[in-house]
Amino acid sequence: MQPIKLIALDLDGTLALPNHQVSPATRSALHELQRDGVEVVIATGRRYRSARYVIDNLGLDSYCVCNGGALVKDHAQVTLATTGFNADEYDQIVECARECGVVLSAQRDSHHFGGADFVIDSATPWNDMNHEYFNTHAEFAVRGDLLAQRDQYLIFGAFDTEEKLKRFSRLLLERCDNINTVTAKIPEHGYLYCEVTVASVDKWHGLSSLMSHFKMDGANICAVGDELNDFAMVQQAGHGIAMGNGHPDLQAVARYVCGHNDADGLLDAIQYIRDHNEKYGF
Repeated sequence: MQPIKLIALDLDGTLALPNHQVSPATRSALHELQRDGVEVVIATGRRYRSARYVIDNLGLDSYCVCNGGALVKDHAQVTLATTGFNADEYDQIVECARECGVVLSAQRDSHHFGGADFVIDSATPWNDMNHEYFNTHAEFAVRGDLLAQRDQYLIFGAFDTEEKLKRFSRLLLERCDNINTVTAKIPEHGYLYCEVTVASVDKWHGLSSLMSHFKMDGANICAVGDELNDFAMVQQAGHGIAMGNGHPDLQAVARYVCGHNDADGLLDAIQYIRDHNEKYGF
């Protein structure tokens, strides 16, 4: 047995409460855990700017795996690692989207490079969900021709109908070997959201960069999440924990299921770490 030296926390449904808040009890317990030598790391599908809202409310200078694992930031907000598309993949993704009439938003490491968090392709007519998304995030988004303004983009996303996104995903998988697509329903909307990443990108991929940085291995990691985008890290970490409100498939591969997000369920996970380290004399 090895000590647990790092806890990787998903945000939405795991650590974060509404309005990016963190419960006082969980905040206090995580501060104490980090003082005892366990590194507290955020692992989220959010952009880094959005993740910072929760990190700031947590009050710890946390390392962060964001954009689903495509971007890794250190405690001083310096970029440690990125995984983006090569030129051929980039062009194929944009051309497939345009062929299908799908509007792409392209996410980038704006904190490092400056400028907008993401660019929404202006070459294809927008649907009402594209307009809503742009207006909601107008402070962080710009319109642009994605083939004329190539950049170091990390993730592509698209809001559209199930039929159009299925065609888009099918074309991508036919033409590109090294990409992955995930499609999910948008609550209270008639659209679905499709995310496109490099095939190797997931939260465990991002955490692997940090394991090298900290000179740890998987046995030293406790990963906690609630949804299927947490599957890789919960399954592969030495100590994978699913939230009580988590997806049944995630709970099935977890070593332990803690309480619910809205009832300080993370306190169970923190106690699990303490019990493990004390039991084996760490």
